Amino acid sequence: MPIFFPDNDNRKARVIQLGSDAQEYLYQAHTDYTDFEALLKIVNNSIADTYTAAGLQPPGITSVDIYKAAEVASEGESKLVDISKVIADIAGFFTTVKYLVPGATKALVDSGTMAEETASRVLTRFTIPLIDRDVAITLGDVAGSIVGGLIGGIAIAGIDLGIDAIEGAKARGKLRDGINQVFPLRAGTKLSQEKAATLLSSLRAVKTTLDAISGAGVPLTDQLIQNLINRDVNPSIQTEQAITPATVAAELKEMDMESKAWTNEDPS
Repeated sequence: MPIFFPDNDNRKARVIQLGSDAQEYLYQAHTDYTDFEALLKIVNNSIADTYTAAGLQPPGITSVDIYKAAEVASEGESKLVDISKVIADIAGFFTTVKYLVPGATKALVDSGTMAEETASRVLTRFTIPLIDRDVAITLGDVAGSIVGGLIGGIAIAGIDLGIDAIEGAKARGKLRDGINQVFPLRAGTKLSQEKAATLLSSLRAVKTTLDAISGAGVPLTDQLIQNLINRDVNPSIQTEQAITPATVAAELKEMDMESKAWTNEDPS
């Protein structure tokens, strides 16, 4: 790039770094979602078995469409999550389900159920407003290439950002736009991943309790079972509620400082 714009190399490196971080959080969200889906089936069955063994009527199942819960189902996206009512009726758990969107979206792309283009729109439409509600979600060439790489599983560092043949001020403008757009994408992906991870933690706690009382010969009532499940889920709800754009921003800022990232033109 021309010598008159020496920071263009820094800008390009920053865009790539932001995209790589977002990709890492998306991969973790995908892993967590896969684990959540598998464990949820086990926990649903364990709850029903516990009620049956106690001579009680098992609770029903509540089906939640996570895309509708997240209000991003404008293009017909749909993914149902079946949750035992005794868990779904816990308000904090139910409202956190929407944060499964990134992980579920990546899973649907990998299975061939959702097109990458649709998934890219869903991911940006969900994550960026979590950080900046006023931003206009119209991605430029640079950010669009990054998001495509995220969804497609392409290493961000190897993506052609389409700027190497562009000189000076025009390249600077595109890279600045890229930083401004990928910055909230990274933060929103991390925020949703951390919040969704609390769902997995709560299910693990519930399973541990159900395993402990199964066959223990302890007289169980519907209220007692509900109390035990509430006790296990509530700490995760409190953890989820403590995760905010501000806490995520602080984490990312510390990470950037440790890596000595070039942050001169990050959004304030």
